[in-house]
Amino acid sequence: MNRFRLLLLAPSVVMLAARAAHPDGAPALAPSAVLARYGHALATVRRPKSVSFQFTVEQLGLRTLQQTHRVYRSGPRERDETLAADGVPLPVPSIRIVENPVDRYDILAVAPRPSAYDFKFIGLRHHAYVFKTIARAAAPFSVTAVELDAATFLPAVVRFRVAGNGAHGNGELRYGRTDRYWVVRTAQITARLTNGSRAHERIAWSAYQFPASLPPSTFVIPRSTAPPASASL
Repeated sequence: MNRFRLLLLAPSVVMLAARAAHPDGAPALAPSAVLARYGHALATVRRPKSVSFQFTVEQLGLRTLQQTHRVYRSGPRERDETLAADGVPLPVPSIRIVENPVDRYDILAVAPRPSAYDFKFIGLRHHAYVFKTIARAAAPFSVTAVELDAATFLPAVVRFRVAGNGAHGNGELRYGRTDRYWVVRTAQITARLTNGSRAHERIAWSAYQFPASLPPSTFVIPRSTAPPASASL
């Protein structure tokens, strides 16, 4: 008799799981509704006119590297200051000026789109709607899963796969709100190299600021500044 009671209860358990509550107490949305809000969130995401931030990068494997940088961006220009190398602060920061920088970690650059991916709903976990994503065409970089923040419907976690030059690996990007903007917080990847060894890289961003503008002198290198560092975003 107990076994039959369990069988009768099973459909009820499934129905309760399907009605999982949204973090704010409202009923969970259907996957199609979530994806619709996701598309709207990407279309209306705010972009700062100017931004400054700090990041620390650590690499192990192919080469060992640990650096801390301070970056200033405004319009088509970027100033990248190397503040520390191998954990040791530099007496004079090394400065590099970049024209038309490419922000590979911008949320609009990495977020998977329904036009290029098939989305399979996995569930609602930790205040996020989780989808498995399958790229419709092969590419060196492809997103394998995304966790959409249940409040903003922007990607809080983007998991990806990369391949190229005989190496391949998997990684994860994490995002969150700072001020009015959706910014990258951490990135990490583990890759297998052509010689069979493994390499690991982790980047952590912090100290975001969004000034209304930056003075032109920000993007001029002082004559006494040391040569630019080799590592960059």
